[in-house]
Amino acid sequence: MDLRQLRYFTTIVQEKNFSKAAKMLHISQPSLSNAIMKLENEVSFQLLERNTRGLELTEAGGIFYKRSVDLLRRFDNMQVELKEMKDVGSGTVSIGSIESFKFWFPKIIRNFKINYPSIQIKVREILGEEKVFDSLNRYNVHFTITNQPINNDEILSTPLYNEKFMLLIHKDDKLNEKESITFQDIAKKELIISTTGFQTRDDILRAFKGENAIPNILYEIERLETACSLVEEGLGVTILPESYIKSAATPNTAIRAIDSNFLERTVYIAYLKGRYLSPAVYRLIQDIQSFFKCDVRFDEKKRSQR
Repeated sequence: MDLRQLRYFTTIVQEKNFSKAAKMLHISQPSLSNAIMKLENEVSFQLLERNTRGLELTEAGGIFYKRSVDLLRRFDNMQVELKEMKDVGSGTVSIGSIESFKFWFPKIIRNFKINYPSIQIKVREILGEEKVFDSLNRYNVHFTITNQPINNDEILSTPLYNEKFMLLIHKDDKLNEKESITFQDIAKKELIISTTGFQTRDDILRAFKGENAIPNILYEIERLETACSLVEEGLGVTILPESYIKSAATPNTAIRAIDSNFLERTVYIAYLKGRYLSPAVYRLIQDIQSFFKCDVRFDEKKRSQR
């Protein structure tokens, strides 16, 4: 048994078809069939069975597939680590992020590039606990900035900062005339909110529940900038993180505080415990942590909570 056979087997399972798998693997279908027959003979179990519904895993095949995927992932990850060990002072740092990341990260990367001018930085938005874990586990990113609490023993997740949510409304909205705005006031408005699966949505709905108010959700969006555009046209109101909203306001919109003790979130930096991280990656992680420890926007009480 070798890694080539495992790749053949997992590709067949994922494609659910010998012909499609053979094309992906750039081999003939007879050669692929023979390789799987040889593999089944070596393990002394039938791994796949054909029926009217196509290909299905046997019970033994299901276990073998799960272990094969994990073994191939570990092997591929090891190759990535070996390459990164060679690329000291160069190479790429891949980062997972949330949308508000763009407002503070450039301040950090400016100094980082002085010490590591040859490092390439790749940033991708990754939202939701499952996607965060998968991106780290598959070595798609070295670390991620997330507002998603991570409950996984394989991941080290450290709080960076806490921040409040604030209300964004059109400047002519009658709410802008009120001295204090509550969730009961917002419940009467057409709410623009992130779609299901976004932590920001969960935080906001939890706050509505805590304030015994029912939101009037009219628009569900994936990007916060879309919410801002809708507000600018007077199509509703939205609740956004403080770090994002201050840079997103326009002359046609107004930022207002909400009278509530429930509207706050924590932003974390998370990375895989067992992964080799180059000195450049560690330096960038340390720079990010140091930046927020010194950030005057967060009071001493919150700083001690971190």
